[in-house]
Amino acid sequence: MTALEIALFRTDRCSKKSLRYLVQHAHVIVARQQETLEIVGYAILLGRKNSRKMRIYSFGIVPAARNRGLAGKMIEHLEDIVKISQCHMLTLEVSDSNTAAVNLYKKHGFEQYGFRLGYYEDGGHAILMRKHIREDSGDDDHTLYKSCIH
Repeated sequence: MTALEIALFRTDRCSKKSLRYLVQHAHVIVARQQETLEIVGYAILLGRKNSRKMRIYSFGIVPAARNRGLAGKMIEHLEDIVKISQCHMLTLEVSDSNTAAVNLYKKHGFEQYGFRLGYYEDGGHAILMRKHIREDSGDDDHTLYKSCIH
């Protein structure tokens, strides 16, 4: 996953040590290339004990695997984890210069609620976004947690 982190982000990368900790203590989902099973994307979701919200800490898909619907499936999967965790809000920060990501999140119901100047290591600004997650009324079997999306 470290190689993927380097491929996805120029700044604000997670260290090997941080990734190792997150894989053990956070909700991590990966997207794999169907033919080769190569990991082409991942998302890290954090939650706090006794909190009703969770945060997308990191999210990315390699350029060669984009525009195939993977990001949308990953977001839906993250929302399912939020629901089973009995949380009601999903938050994230995204670079204001990453218009593709901002548009993706808006398409999936996220709204801007704040802005942070100079948030990133390179001085870039962050848009703070959130989505209210409603509880399912159905009896879906949510056996997801650490899983893969193809």
